[in-house]
Amino acid sequence: MHDLFDKIQVILVHPRSSRNIGAVCRAMKTMNIHTLSIIKGGTIDPVEVKHLAVHAYDIFEKATVYDNLEDALPDVSLIAGISRRRGKKRKYFAITPEELAEKIAQNSGKTALVFGNEESGLTEKELSYCHLAVKIPSSPLFPSLNLSHAVQIITYQVFRALSKSAFPLYTPINHAQLTSLTGIIIKSLKNIGFFSRGDPEELSLFFKDILGRSQLSGREARRLEVIFRKISGLIAKKGIKS
Repeated sequence: MHDLFDKIQVILVHPRSSRNIGAVCRAMKTMNIHTLSIIKGGTIDPVEVKHLAVHAYDIFEKATVYDNLEDALPDVSLIAGISRRRGKKRKYFAITPEELAEKIAQNSGKTALVFGNEESGLTEKELSYCHLAVKIPSSPLFPSLNLSHAVQIITYQVFRALSKSAFPLYTPINHAQLTSLTGIIIKSLKNIGFFSRGDPEELSLFFKDILGRSQLSGREARRLEVIFRKISGLIAKKGIKS
């Protein structure tokens, strides 16, 4: 069972409170999740962290600190951004914590659970790195959850799903491979004149989102690469203009 939980990574983006980090460590350890990454934000006081973490302080001691979110993601297959905010440049929709847990239980690739800071949550840029958005249902009269409470709810659902899960059948492509595949698709579409009026950046994000949610195997990704390269090559060979 432990191997299944080793694939889960909790990422805190620019956390503001050392005590909240400690509470997050405690929430993680109760759900058998031990990998914590922190994207540099405010000053972290280890004493304050330990005050709330208590016997889960080892989670913080082993945590990896990064300068930016992208550096923490290259080998991750599924990136889930936990956010209640909606907006024009954000995700088309959000799934529930239960639905996220089911997706995680169905593959053996690494998963990143990304949480924004306590004041503003995840920015549009930060959420753009995520394959999907997850929204925790809460009262519209007071919808804001404490950071550690949000981590506890998400990791609880993951714990339940992995505890009863059979070993997955395949490992999905990771974030770096997904980015490469998306780049090939967009380049191929550019070569056939698809973007005479469209927006490559918006469509790139669209493909990255839907393909990320699909959890493609390496074989499936390679087949898509071949299809789009052939489309581009055939158009160029025949001199067809769009």
